[in-house]
Amino acid sequence: MLKKRIISVLLMLSLLLSVVTPTLASNEASDSTSQKHNSNGIGKINVSSVPLPNNAKLLDGTYTYSGKVLISYKTENDIDTTDFYNLAVLGDDGTNFKVIFSGVIPTKPKANGIRYMPFQDNKRVLLGDYVLECMPNLDNCKSTKLVPIVFPSILEQDANTTHHWSEIIIAPDNKHMSWTMLRSGFSAAALIGVLERKTDNYVLEHVQIISTVQGFKNDPNHQGFIIPNPVRGGEVKQFVKGGNAISLVGAKENSTTDSVVQDLTYGNITQITHTPGYDETTIFSPDERLGIVMSTRFSKNTDPAIFGLMPRPYGPMSLGGLNGILYMYSVDGVRKFRAGNIGPVLIDINRSMNQAGYQGVQLTTDENWIFCSPMSWHPDGKRAMWVEMVRGSNGSQKRLRKVNLLDYKPEKPVPIKPTTDNIPYGIKDLTVLNSVYSNIDGKIAGKRSGYISYLNNVSPNYSGKTETQYVNFSDDGVNFYNGYEKVHYNYAGESRYEANIKLTGTKQGEMNLRATFSVPGGATPARLLFETDVDGKPKSYGYAKYNGIILNIEDLLE
Repeated sequence: MLKKRIISVLLMLSLLLSVVTPTLASNEASDSTSQKHNSNGIGKINVSSVPLPNNAKLLDGTYTYSGKVLISYKTENDIDTTDFYNLAVLGDDGTNFKVIFSGVIPTKPKANGIRYMPFQDNKRVLLGDYVLECMPNLDNCKSTKLVPIVFPSILEQDANTTHHWSEIIIAPDNKHMSWTMLRSGFSAAALIGVLERKTDNYVLEHVQIISTVQGFKNDPNHQGFIIPNPVRGGEVKQFVKGGNAISLVGAKENSTTDSVVQDLTYGNITQITHTPGYDETTIFSPDERLGIVMSTRFSKNTDPAIFGLMPRPYGPMSLGGLNGILYMYSVDGVRKFRAGNIGPVLIDINRSMNQAGYQGVQLTTDENWIFCSPMSWHPDGKRAMWVEMVRGSNGSQKRLRKVNLLDYKPEKPVPIKPTTDNIPYGIKDLTVLNSVYSNIDGKIAGKRSGYISYLNNVSPNYSGKTETQYVNFSDDGVNFYNGYEKVHYNYAGESRYEANIKLTGTKQGEMNLRATFSVPGGATPARLLFETDVDGKPKSYGYAKYNGIILNIEDLLE
């Protein structure tokens, strides 16, 4: 859990610039069932737990393409055995439990543990560095084979690669694999390749980079100025549109992270969530009309919406490294000690994209049980599943939850199509990753008025700063930004965000805000500090207001 949290933080930083052996404990401190009727057009839902054998200490669980549940778990016999895993399939009512694998799955040095991504053929599971082959299929498995995956050596063995994958997904064509990798200097890359079965292994071939490599380019219309390149890439989560688009954790219009979909054929980026707080993964239903989302939107006292309430031009680049701190505050802190929740949330995709203020349906039922990855959908489109852990248990107490959509009538699943290799923005020269340079100091011209002065500097030892100055900046000649925002982050000490910005014109907004966070590690990560600073002011104070809404930093916990 600790290793995964650190990697998630580094990934949040890089997008916008460990498996711990559990102690023996029961699967659930409670086993609540909750039925809700909502007015979101989805109808009545029922949230409950998937029953598991008493000796199974849950690690992860997901639906397969046949509708079975695949779980990974520990037992008393192997609880202390490094890299030992048990895998089983069962019905989501707990019946027909069948062990399909028990053994060691060696963790490679630059891997992010183990993931469980079933293939559409229902015969294989993508684990990250391996494919688990099951004969004749997952449901009736009689024999298994653990087959290693060979990543391009230029990526895996490069000294600048810190993790050759942090997330992995497999396309429904059973061939194309996409993954996010982490590089030194807070950089990351999303890639796609074809997984080819050889005699003794799988080899990733025809690999392409599908993320933005250079954040800026010279402005051809304003000499001496720069303009940001489109932000592609992020933490890959799911192939959608039949296999020709990817759901990712990314950013577009908001300063804080959101869920987006990146089209492989055309390169379009579509924003799925629009809340000002912290949204991450969206996993789409088979008909792609619904989704389940990791989100802080229903956690009033830990939702960092104050940082994203007022829209700012090129907001993700200005908030920069603070998003990693916000992850530690609103996600890791809630899992460890801080009262709050991180979803999941059930959403109507179209309403989430187009209806201002849309929230969806909260699926959290018990305040001390906190969402963990992964999330998945049953192929019938009427059931979804996720993992929860007891707050403060460090993952030693987990349960598998599901939601049944009692009234929803799904449409036919989106047809599966071969994933394209003709990606117009794909980069086949993988050496370009060594040209990534995070530090920048330049000006961005407004289309109608003024400019933004932008500085980003990444320092060694996981620290850095971003400073943005708005000087009568306007892209439309109607609304104007003036002021500044600054981020100074330090993973060995305190991190601070300061903003004094005014938006004038037909849209009115203001940020007068300072927020100081403690060290983001340890048992109480990223505490919001309010004690008096050396300048005589509180370390955290102020507000943000926009569109008639005012949020105060004092309303957030501690």
